[in-house]
Amino acid sequence: MCRHLAYLGEPITLHQALLEPPHSLLVQSYAPRFQRHGTVNADGFGAGWYVPSRPEPVRYRRDRPIWSDRSFASLAPTVASGCVLAAVRSATPGQGSDESCAAPFTHGPWLFSHNGAGAEPMLLREALRDRIALVDDAMAPVDSAMLFGLAVARWEAGAGLAAGLAEVVAAATAAGGGRLTLLATDGRELAGTVWGEPMYVRSVPGSVVLASEPYDDEPGWERLPDRSLVRAVPGEVAVEPLPSVGDGEAPPWVGAGESTALGRRREVAVPGRGRGSAALVRSRGERTPVVNRDVPLERHLTEADLAAELARDVRRGLTRRPKSLPPKYFYDARGSELFEEITRLPEYYPTRAERAILERYAEPIAKTAGVDTLVELGSGSSEKTRLLVDALRAVGDLRRYVPVDVSESALVGAVRALRSDYPDVAVEGVLADFQHHLDLLPREGRRLIAFLGGTIGNLTPSERTGFFADVRSHLGEGEAFLLGTDLVKDADRLVRAYADGAGVTAEFNRNVLRVVNRALAADFVPENFTHVAVWDAEREWIEMRLRSDLAQTVHIRDVDLTVTFEAGEEMRTEISAKFRRDGLAAELADAGLHMLAWWTDSHEDFALSLSVPL
Repeated sequence: MCRHLAYLGEPITLHQALLEPPHSLLVQSYAPRFQRHGTVNADGFGAGWYVPSRPEPVRYRRDRPIWSDRSFASLAPTVASGCVLAAVRSATPGQGSDESCAAPFTHGPWLFSHNGAGAEPMLLREALRDRIALVDDAMAPVDSAMLFGLAVARWEAGAGLAAGLAEVVAAATAAGGGRLTLLATDGRELAGTVWGEPMYVRSVPGSVVLASEPYDDEPGWERLPDRSLVRAVPGEVAVEPLPSVGDGEAPPWVGAGESTALGRRREVAVPGRGRGSAALVRSRGERTPVVNRDVPLERHLTEADLAAELARDVRRGLTRRPKSLPPKYFYDARGSELFEEITRLPEYYPTRAERAILERYAEPIAKTAGVDTLVELGSGSSEKTRLLVDALRAVGDLRRYVPVDVSESALVGAVRALRSDYPDVAVEGVLADFQHHLDLLPREGRRLIAFLGGTIGNLTPSERTGFFADVRSHLGEGEAFLLGTDLVKDADRLVRAYADGAGVTAEFNRNVLRVVNRALAADFVPENFTHVAVWDAEREWIEMRLRSDLAQTVHIRDVDLTVTFEAGEEMRTEISAKFRRDGLAAELADAGLHMLAWWTDSHEDFALSLSVPL
């Protein structure tokens, strides 16, 4: 719906806070990475900040996209502050679109923003009219303004910054519900609620940030659990479960839960995380069965969706420094053929190692999981998964297998073959993106969610944080998560696996340029780029890059983009992170998952881990 952030710490410029980072609020206005409801935040923006000469914040708001406002771009490098709250807006249909509807809202010392959707504004105003402070910013024809008026009333009545937000959520939920992720500051501390839309925190020496999305891929970002309340100052971040909602009267802040500091905390249990919370965030409607001849599919992606995402990803990646393209676009028909060839190369061990683990340990995995439904993310051809299906059928009562993939052709082929070979198992394909559609996957049965192949390594640390948290939020009691991970090993061996002597991986890497050429009317010359594979020892990941062999200009007609490459300039096309057991267990634990079991091949090249909700 919107993207917002709040910064508190050593003074920085508005440019540094909002425009400069590689995934800044500016970039999130047209290419958000984790936004499920809406795709472009172009219906206005605003920024508020504090200056030493006055107790009230200064505010700048417009009803246009942030990228189109040259005045703000000119102003931003000249203004510095130790506390900033800013937002870009995607308007809810039927609500106001003028400048008064753009966050942040302000009154007295407070700045406030709302990411999500509440009840219809007039209905919300009617239900809460006796509790809303009649200040100017609360009068705008938008649900966020009503929520702000409610917050101001609580703050003026003496509630603390975070306590006031908790009371807003309780009262607004009783009055009609909605997605109520709120963000506020008084210039001295930050506070937020997480309810149906994500929020991340990063605390480093001297500053703290709360944000809808990480604005870079540096370490330290942590996703806050859904239905939680956060208070933050530099050096201290406290997280608690939001008080339960009863009759609309908010319980007091004290006693709402266990307050702990992120980075030194045990994640507290949050009511509603798990299978019962799906109704809160599900807004894309019921699943739609689509019949492809004899193969039933649930479709949550259309060709238009995929084309729009490709256009956004290409624009975002090629306007960054360094340039990048996402690895998922390797896989057209030719790319899939090349990858299958890669898996048979002597240098490329992960596929063989994972298969060896499944051949040896599929039965113990099945017995430990104890489930009746298998959901596989990024299933592809589902060939290796047959070992797991066989084991689950042998040791228990496997009733259902749900392969999930973005490729309709791969799904159709896999589902057709599996339905023929396993007539006693209900096989139902789902056309979806695992990074965006977990809340739409089938929830019936006692599920094992499997994510095999080491694909998790293609996600940055902040993306993994969000993904693991999403998996945890959709696992219920008795369900489990099976994850395939490539392990850290000799650097030369790792590089050889991604730069084979036959040049197959090089051709696979250049194929992404052919995909962009065909899909977006671009004029890349793939032969002008050299494949490069590099081991980053600090981050413990392989980077695949394409190095421009000469100075060249590329035109991408369908996104109206011209890109120049210098001779020798490198563009990243993939990361493939490698893992250690302790580090992976810690990442899973931060998301509320306990690693229950760990299996490796005889050379300890690859691992499968089974995790359950904490």
